[in-house]
Amino acid sequence: MRESIGGTWLLGFVVLFIVLFSGYLAVSINYTKAFKVKNQIINLIEQNEGFRTSSFGNIAGASNDQLSSSDRTEDKIYYYIKDIGYATTSIDSDKCSGYGTYYTGGYCVRRVCNANGVYYKVTSFIKFELPLIWTSFTIPIHGETKMIFYDNSDVRCG
Repeated sequence: MRESIGGTWLLGFVVLFIVLFSGYLAVSINYTKAFKVKNQIINLIEQNEGFRTSSFGNIAGASNDQLSSSDRTEDKIYYYIKDIGYATTSIDSDKCSGYGTYYTGGYCVRRVCNANGVYYKVTSFIKFELPLIWTSFTIPIHGETKMIFYDNSDVRCG
């Protein structure tokens, strides 16, 4: 009887270790995706020298061919987000209050202007859901672009 109880405790520790290790891997994968999304958004904004919104009325309804061939920054970002499998529907638009404007795909962008140019603050999110205790929380991941300079006749900031 003593050996069966000892084996049960050992089995419990092994199961606990597997659950904790699997949870750690899941969290680290979500964390990595959020950083990849933030960095790619920053790269696309810098490559396009600014953030131009989508030309489609409903960006979520656009096809992959339309998104990939578009010259709009928002379309390219949404195509990338769909391609890597970032959880686009799990972030609510109210999470962007204070971080800028919410865009389809679960990220926020805020334009900041100064005398010489403009730069953009980008926020992506990690959403953790713990089903056993029925709770979820969201962690914002922040980043910003380099300064994008423009001449005085440009009215992008005005």
